[in-house]
Amino acid sequence: MTGTFLVEPGTTLLASELAALNPRNPFYTLQYADFRNGQGFTPWILIGDNAHSKVCCPAFMKTGRLRCSLEIPSVPDVSVNEPFWQALMDFCHQNGISDLSVNSFCSPGGGIPQLNYEKSRKPRWEYVLDLKHPDTLTKMRKGHSYSIKRARKIGIEMRRTRDLEAVETHARLIGVSMQRRKDRGENVTTSVETNNLLRLIESGAGEIFQAVLTGQVISSNVILIAEKAGYNHTQGTSPEGMGYGAAHFLIHEIACALRDEGKEVFNLGGTDDPDPESGLRKFKTGFGSVTEIELESATFEPGNLGASLLRRVMSGGLRGRKFD
Repeated sequence: MTGTFLVEPGTTLLASELAALNPRNPFYTLQYADFRNGQGFTPWILIGDNAHSKVCCPAFMKTGRLRCSLEIPSVPDVSVNEPFWQALMDFCHQNGISDLSVNSFCSPGGGIPQLNYEKSRKPRWEYVLDLKHPDTLTKMRKGHSYSIKRARKIGIEMRRTRDLEAVETHARLIGVSMQRRKDRGENVTTSVETNNLLRLIESGAGEIFQAVLTGQVISSNVILIAEKAGYNHTQGTSPEGMGYGAAHFLIHEIACALRDEGKEVFNLGGTDDPDPESGLRKFKTGFGSVTEIELESATFEPGNLGASLLRRVMSGGLRGRKFD
């Protein structure tokens, strides 16, 4: 099976076309590319053939003194048997990529093939709320409905913002939530990169939604925004907020706001916990018409460090190429 594979710079025109073709994917927007560029990554667009049409997705490259990484945050919907995958590995070999990361944030589905040089692989699941469904946010789990009504009754309100203070509060609440999970025995990190959150908000890729009670923020979510969708990037809730149902209330209010703005879906984010009875899964699946999507992510080391350095020196840097 033959096909083509192109690597193009993430020019504004090409990136705009890619975003227009994927209005439900915030990881394909110009704003998200600007955010990654601010982190020191070079945006690129991968273009390949599948059996019926072109396959396009953004990728982000970072070159250090010793290693060169390439990350695909949201893998396209392409069969594991398509030539796209082998062409991707060939490109990595020819351009000195030492670390390849293939993620599935907001991906429509599909799998990642068993390729050479695989370092790690893990299953994960995402939960997508259909904002166009007539029963959206009405036929939810009873416990969720009770929590939302309770939060409203005691006066919790939602606000939207992009200011620095909100970023700092959001980071603090993430840390609180991570510590709570760590205390339950989960293997999580409690450190939060405030600067990265600030870059994300300043780029326009995301917006902060917060649940507020008497002037105090008790729950906070960063939502990535696309033309027709929102994606729950990170969230954190204080112990008081947990008791008041603030997290349930905030997801509900965010969904209502996105729906009123013409968004079609709200991706509640993912989990890599395979336990169907886990608290996070129950939380996400309790909101109305939610679809669970089975996904996976994988990392690869296409070449050893010495070979990668030699290839980059000999090639004079990154080369966009077409594979036939």
